[in-house]
Amino acid sequence: MSTSQRTQGAPPTHVAYDDVNELIATATRLMQKDAAPETLTAEDLRRIGAELDIPARYVDQALETLARRREEQVQEARAREERSRLRSVKLRRGAWVGAALMGLLAVSGLVVRNGLTSSLSEVARQRAQVRNVLERREALRARKDTLTPGPERDAELSGADNRVSLEQRRYDERAAGYNASAASFPSGWVGRLSGLPSALPLSSEISTW
Repeated sequence: MSTSQRTQGAPPTHVAYDDVNELIATATRLMQKDAAPETLTAEDLRRIGAELDIPARYVDQALETLARRREEQVQEARAREERSRLRSVKLRRGAWVGAALMGLLAVSGLVVRNGLTSSLSEVARQRAQVRNVLERREALRARKDTLTPGPERDAELSGADNRVSLEQRRYDERAAGYNASAASFPSGWVGRLSGLPSALPLSSEISTW
């Protein structure tokens, strides 16, 4: 390793005469910088102004202008902080409202789906009841020839037909109620998302119960 490499960055031990003036000037500036106060009083500024032939009233006006500008900057900074705080509050409030709305929608959707499911179960039970009275009527008709002809047999057959018609009307009422709910909003939307049928057939549309 050469001597110049070993002494790189270290203060020189010898200074040329041509560099003395520059070195002293630099040292003087550094000393003045360290000795200079961080702030000046109004009296210091008036004294500097007097040295520059600036009347004291202009120095005072400049100080007032500077004070107003600094105050405006402080107020602007506070206003920015307040706007930022309000935005944060609005964002948090919006997040809470959004979460509450999503929760309400979820609960409402669950209630609607449960209502549709319950209505669908009632329709299914009524359809089973129609099937039951149809089977009983068919069994009665199959025994028609074994029954004693007369008003009693006719009344029994007519009663079976009436029971079928009554249960079919009950089925139609429940199916129509389900269809009305499934076609309304938001029930229809919830029903489609839940995979429930959008409509149920009425008795006139059913060939096989």
